[in-house]
Amino acid sequence: MDTKNLTLGEQIRTLRRRAGLSQTKLARIVGVHLSSISRWERDLSTAEMSLKHFMRIAQATGTPVSDLLAVSGFHEDDANARGASHG
Repeated sequence: MDTKNLTLGEQIRTLRRRAGLSQTKLARIVGVHLSSISRWERDLSTAEMSLKHFMRIAQATGTPVSDLLAVSGFHEDDANARGASHG
């Protein structure tokens, strides 16, 4: 399945499932609460995602982080605005 035509949430869910990860396991890896993963996968609250979150999801699912960032519309300038460089 081509993930390029999916929303960010659909892409996260698809990649997580392909990697054989539960939402709980991905939440632990990313360092967020399970409800965050659920909201992200349903495209309800992706604005809270930082570059660190994208990087951890990409690593956990074996996906280039650039693929996730492209779908999200996340730009390098957003990293500073979201505080991604602080942890």
